Amino acid sequence: MKIIDEKGRLFGKINLIDLLVLVLVVAVVLAVGWKLVGKKAAASVSNNNHEITFTVLFEDQPIEVAEFAETQIGKQIVNNAKLVSAEITGCEAVSSIRTLGHSDLSITIRATGTFSGNVWQVGSQEVRVGYEYILKTSEFELTGIISGMEADNG
Repeated sequence: MKIIDEKGRLFGKINLIDLLVLVLVVAVVLAVGWKLVGKKAAASVSNNNHEITFTVLFEDQPIEVAEFAETQIGKQIVNNAKLVSAEITGCEAVSSIRTLGHSDLSITIRATGTFSGNVWQVGSQEVRVGYEYILKTSEFELTGIISGMEADNG
């Protein structure tokens, strides 16, 4: 018995073109399934969420901004227009030595962060000491430098 007969069928049963189309359809279905479910399933299996607390320093801010920042304690952090599991837990303002009428703000954030690829992340932002951090709530946004960080169980 020939592998491919005179009619182009594999083992006399299935047409080669039909077999190639079937393999292609299965590959596309598997690729779409992995794209939709696979990465999320892999992420949910490996739970790498940890509670972290970090402090962000905002230097030389107008006194009005510092006063408004104090009203943000307890507010949830926004990242990419979505609420993330992080909130402002403290705010301290110290008079700036650079500009009269300005303050240096130190804001503490408690968050659920993920640790993957040797990087801490809260939402889509990397969190590490010395790294620039954009702090956003629904009513407030400042860019500062992370000055301290502590992971509770990681």
